Amino acid sequence: MGQPIRIPDVAGKVVALLGLGRTGSATVAALAASGATVWAWDDSEQARTAAPAGTIVDLAKANWSRPEFLVMSPGIPHTHPAPHPAAAAA
Repeated sequence: MGQPIRIPDVAGKVVALLGLGRTGSATVAALAASGATVWAWDDSEQARTAAPAGTIVDLAKANWSRPEFLVMSPGIPHTHPAPHPAAAAA
Protein backbone atom coordinates (compact mmCIF):
# COMPACT_ATOMS: atom_id res chain seq x y z
CA MET A 1 0.00 0.00 0.00
CA GLY A 2 1.28 3.45 -0.88
CA GLN A 3 1.22 6.64 1.11
CA PRO A 4 -2.20 7.81 2.31
CA ILE A 5 -3.85 10.71 0.57
CA ARG A 6 -3.47 14.03 2.39
CA ILE A 7 -6.71 15.91 3.03
CA PRO A 8 -6.42 19.70 3.26
CA ASP A 9 -7.94 21.69 6.12
CA VAL A 10 -8.52 18.85 8.61
CA ALA A 11 -5.34 19.19 10.71
CA GLY A 12 -6.25 19.71 14.34
CA LYS A 13 -9.94 18.95 13.78
CA VAL A 14 -12.01 16.06 15.11
CA VAL A 15 -13.56 14.07 12.27
CA ALA A 16 -16.07 11.28 12.86
CA LEU A 17 -16.06 8.28 10.54
CA LEU A 18 -18.74 5.61 10.33
CA GLY A 19 -17.80 2.30 8.71
CA LEU A 20 -14.41 0.62 8.89
CA GLY A 21 -14.49 -1.55 5.80
CA ARG A 22 -12.07 -1.03 2.93
CA THR A 23 -13.18 2.55 2.22
CA GLY A 24 -13.44 3.53 5.87
CA SER A 25 -10.03 2.11 6.77
CA ALA A 26 -8.39 4.06 3.95
CA THR A 27 -10.23 7.18 5.08
CA VAL A 28 -9.01 6.76 8.68
CA ALA A 29 -5.44 6.53 7.37
CA ALA A 30 -5.84 9.62 5.17
CA LEU A 31 -7.45 11.68 7.94
CA ALA A 32 -4.81 10.68 10.49
CA ALA A 33 -1.98 11.38 8.02
CA SER A 34 -3.54 14.80 7.47
CA GLY A 35 -3.43 15.65 11.18
CA ALA A 36 -7.07 15.06 12.11
CA THR A 37 -8.20 13.38 15.30
CA VAL A 38 -10.35 10.51 14.08
CA TRP A 39 -13.36 9.15 15.91
CA ALA A 40 -14.21 5.90 14.12
CA TRP A 41 -17.01 3.40 14.58
CA ASP A 42 -18.27 0.24 12.94
CA ASP A 43 -21.08 -2.02 14.12
CA SER A 44 -18.77 -5.00 13.61
CA GLU A 45 -16.66 -5.79 16.66
CA GLN A 46 -14.10 -7.41 14.35
CA ALA A 47 -13.72 -4.18 12.35
CA ARG A 48 -13.40 -2.13 15.55
CA THR A 49 -10.71 -4.48 16.86
CA ALA A 50 -8.71 -4.00 13.65
CA ALA A 51 -8.95 -0.19 13.78
CA PRO A 52 -5.94 1.93 14.76
CA ALA A 53 -5.51 2.40 18.50
CA GLY A 54 -7.30 5.37 19.99
CA THR A 55 -9.75 5.87 17.14
CA ILE A 56 -12.79 3.95 18.35
CA VAL A 57 -15.63 6.10 19.70
CA ASP A 58 -19.26 4.95 19.85
CA LEU A 59 -20.67 7.61 17.55
CA ALA A 60 -24.26 6.96 18.57
CA LYS A 61 -23.29 8.13 22.08
CA ALA A 62 -20.63 10.70 21.17
CA ASN A 63 -20.59 14.38 22.10
CA TRP A 64 -21.42 15.87 18.69
CA SER A 65 -20.25 19.35 19.65
CA ARG A 66 -16.66 18.24 18.96
CA PRO A 67 -16.52 16.67 15.45
CA GLU A 68 -16.41 19.02 12.49
CA PHE A 69 -18.21 16.54 10.27
CA LEU A 70 -19.20 12.91 9.77
CA VAL A 71 -17.82 10.75 6.96
CA MET A 72 -20.03 7.74 6.21
CA SER A 73 -18.86 4.74 4.25
CA PRO A 74 -20.97 3.79 1.24
CA GLY A 75 -23.87 1.49 1.99
CA ILE A 76 -24.62 2.76 5.48
CA PRO A 77 -28.18 4.10 5.59
CA HIS A 78 -28.43 7.79 6.33
CA THR A 79 -32.14 8.19 5.59
CA HIS A 80 -33.74 5.00 4.22
CA PRO A 81 -35.20 2.80 5.56
CA ALA A 82 -34.01 4.55 8.75
CA PRO A 83 -30.83 6.44 9.52
CA HIS A 84 -28.03 4.61 11.26
CA PRO A 85 -28.08 5.66 14.96
CA ALA A 86 -24.76 7.50 14.54
CA ALA A 87 -26.11 9.43 11.55
CA ALA A 88 -29.20 10.36 13.55
CA ALA A 89 -27.04 11.51 16.48
CA ALA A 90 -24.86 13.63 14.20
